[in-house]
Amino acid sequence: SASAGIRSKNPRRIARNIVCSSVRKLSEVESSSIVPEELSKIPAAQGVYAIYDKQGELQFVGMSRRISTSVQGHARDLPELCGAVKVAVVESANREELKQAWQAWVEEHIKATGSVPSGNSPGNTTWTAKKKAKNDLKMKPSRDKELTITLEELIGIVVKTHNVVAFIKGSRTAPQCGFSHRVLTILEQQGVDYETVNVLDEEHNSGVREAIKSYSQWPTIPQVFVKGEFVGGADVMSELAESGEISKL
Repeated sequence: SASAGIRSKNPRRIARNIVCSSVRKLSEVESSSIVPEELSKIPAAQGVYAIYDKQGELQFVGMSRRISTSVQGHARDLPELCGAVKVAVVESANREELKQAWQAWVEEHIKATGSVPSGNSPGNTTWTAKKKAKNDLKMKPSRDKELTITLEELIGIVVKTHNVVAFIKGSRTAPQCGFSHRVLTILEQQGVDYETVNVLDEEHNSGVREAIKSYSQWPTIPQVFVKGEFVGGADVMSELAESGEISKL
């Protein structure tokens, strides 16, 4: 039977042909500029991506279980090397199929230019090195340390000395509520440099949870400040992100 004939062939070769034919050639995929409004459109799906610098030179071909997160991370950590990106979703792919799609793009570039993308060269860890997450800001050295100013005055200093500050429940790497997680996701998508204050940290931020509400005259957490001005919480940030207004802040 036809099915028996297929089974008698090399299944790995068949799988490779399927995945490689389902992912468009690198040269056929349109690029998108790496700017906040475009970053938010990158799919949160598994697949491959190629990042070009501002001169149009291919820097790195990567594969990811969540393309949007990977590209946003590169844009944040290596802005000088990120000008545009091409992406291709690999549907229902296991690790081997992702690797095959990635290899197809790398090989296509090598065939066209005679060289490996610089970021994919052996020993180059520019794009793959794990970046250490920023620490949350600590308003006080310890719970018992007496301040010489009020907490509200300290909050005023903090929000005015940092461009973007998010007061959240939980830490930057482990938010403790869905609204705080949403705010952090939006800030990551914008590729901005921001600080976080964990209002649940009773050792270093005791009293901040209530003090920030009094300072902003806003009753809930999270709260985001930009250049010293209170912007809003999760709902306001979501509206600004959807309308594109957030990039103007």
